[in-house]
Amino acid sequence: MLAALVGVQVAAGVLTGGAWDAWALAPAAAALCLIGGAAAALRAAGGFMPLPSRGVAAWVAALASAAAVSAATSPVSAYAWPAWAGLAAGLWLIAAVTMIDADARESLEQGVRAAAWALVFLAVYQRIHGSPRPASAFPNENVFAGAILLILPFAARRGDFLLAAALIIELWWTRSVGAWLGLAAALVLGRRSVGAVAARAGAAIGAAGLIAAYAKLESARAFHRLAWWAAAWRMGAASAWLGLGPGAFAYALPAYAPAGVPLWTRFAHQYFLQTFAECGIAYLAVWTAGLAVILWRSRSPHRFGLIAALVHGLVDYPLNLPGVFWLFCLSAGLALPESGETLALRGGARWKAAAAVAALSTAAAWMSVRGWRAARLREQAVAAIESGISAAVPASELEASERLRPDPETARLAAELALSRAARGEQPAVELPLAAAQFETAASLDPYRASNWTLLSAVYAKLGRKREAESALNRGAASCPSLRTAR
Repeated sequence: MLAALVGVQVAAGVLTGGAWDAWALAPAAAALCLIGGAAAALRAAGGFMPLPSRGVAAWVAALASAAAVSAATSPVSAYAWPAWAGLAAGLWLIAAVTMIDADARESLEQGVRAAAWALVFLAVYQRIHGSPRPASAFPNENVFAGAILLILPFAARRGDFLLAAALIIELWWTRSVGAWLGLAAALVLGRRSVGAVAARAGAAIGAAGLIAAYAKLESARAFHRLAWWAAAWRMGAASAWLGLGPGAFAYALPAYAPAGVPLWTRFAHQYFLQTFAECGIAYLAVWTAGLAVILWRSRSPHRFGLIAALVHGLVDYPLNLPGVFWLFCLSAGLALPESGETLALRGGARWKAAAAVAALSTAAAWMSVRGWRAARLREQAVAAIESGISAAVPASELEASERLRPDPETARLAAELALSRAARGEQPAVELPLAAAQFETAASLDPYRASNWTLLSAVYAKLGRKREAESALNRGAASCPSLRTAR
């Protein structure tokens, strides 16, 4: 059961675009929580529960706790908590895989290979239909390249050379220089495992990759990457211990981008810098130390994929997508030995443990469904507005969404609806204060969006509250350089 749950999670992650829209996976996450909780509760009621090794459990728990503190203290916690959930789901996989026996691991790897073939066939279909750089199920070809690096060891370990050859061909189609450098590094560093010929081939690939990378140094993409890396470094330096929260990079970027450079991206295109910016130096140190121990001690073929993905992460962002990160964590877990530890329960302790596991899994499922419902209600409100339905319909849906989970986009949309009603003369004395309150909420949940502050100031000005209008701009200027420049 545990191996099946792990396989479903990883397959869902890679086959749905790397879980790019993580909220869309919430119903599946809820189902996994309930099924996994039920299976664990039954194990507990039976008197025995498998456990990860103490070292792995402590490492994973420390990472999840550090990231949770970062999310709780984040200036954009409404965005940070869903990102934390994706990160924690990946860390859970590392511990879960160590509790799976050898036979179940074989079945799990076969499942990953089946998902890999689905990715291969989709990429071939895209290539045939005119895409020179197919991305398969992923947002772009560079993310696909990162997933290929992690999948290759699954094919090589099972002797599936046809799959390995297909993946290499599709890696060539992606033209991802960073991925080829990662492949080269893994071949060179894994000389004892892959042999001298493969290591020499890796050195040749690496040399060609470095030449290709050098040729791109004067391109706009190289300039953008340097600017994103500098912004990520400044974010990390501003909150070195805790970071700005998982997933915060995209929202905080306007405050840390170089002056006068209009850049927008969800990712820093450098895994370690983005991890430093979002989760802080303590998390990054514990994470990299644990990975270093795995890479040093393990002789598993999956070590190859881990090295390749980490080198690729020096110049790109596949590991920042939940689905690819889950595949990475699965590989890390498979590179660890089986735990073999169990917890024996007797008497009333069995039922107490079963009840506790059931309660925790149900709570996790409920939180997933709650977030999904909030997002769906907001989308329904947007659809109702676009279709011209009475304003009362989207307003009620937004109110219900806010009750389920506060979100800056929900609050902003509610404020804009209130402004539109006031503009039509529908009780401006009521609607304008409501708009101000909603813009206050939006600005507090996302202080890096300059228009939240300017619209809030404009509403206060309409209400004749000049001091509060000025205060809104002053507060916004603390996190929005554009407002400081304008003033």
